[in-house]
Amino acid sequence: NQCSFVCPHAAITPVLLDEEDLKYAPENFITKDAIGKEVKDQNFSYRMQINTLDCLGCGNCADICPAKKKALIMKPLETQKDKQIPNYEFALTIDSKEELFKRNTIKGSQFYKPLMEFSGACAGCGETPYVKVLTQLLGERMIIANATGCSSIWGASAPSTPYCVNKHGYGPVWGNSLFEDAAEFGYGIEIAIEHRRAKLNCIEIF
Repeated sequence: NQCSFVCPHAAITPVLLDEEDLKYAPENFITKDAIGKEVKDQNFSYRMQINTLDCLGCGNCADICPAKKKALIMKPLETQKDKQIPNYEFALTIDSKEELFKRNTIKGSQFYKPLMEFSGACAGCGETPYVKVLTQLLGERMIIANATGCSSIWGASAPSTPYCVNKHGYGPVWGNSLFEDAAEFGYGIEIAIEHRRAKLNCIEIF
């Protein structure tokens, strides 16, 4: 899952399928037997699926691929759309089976939906993969006090935002402070949260 890990736009994702899932797979949805201690002897199939329409062609995934014979090869967009768009749409219907893996590992984290995807960042951005994996580790509990800069451009290109929610409807909360006071801005948010929690718990604050 290293290729998914380094993708700046969350445009590539691992897919784990059981025998029932495979019955409905498109003809071009080629898989291999899933390996690894978490899924050993469970008859899962595995595929790394590209979101063709959101890939910006940076090649980070192909560069990081550890396979001796590269499993990922960059090809022109027009040669892939007919096959890969239906494959991606099918992959979205598959349950992630995230509970089978440790969330705080590279492999396990990538089975969790990125709660920041398809941002306005440049192709090959070195910043967004870090934020993306943070949302995979704890995104449903994140409150972001964003400092003005590149992160406020790819993170809030109004009227759209790359931050999204998981299957339970929870995702990051994002706010931006215009000047160089992100620390104070975030600290104010933290104080407000502590006061609200204390009030809910009926704890007196001095």
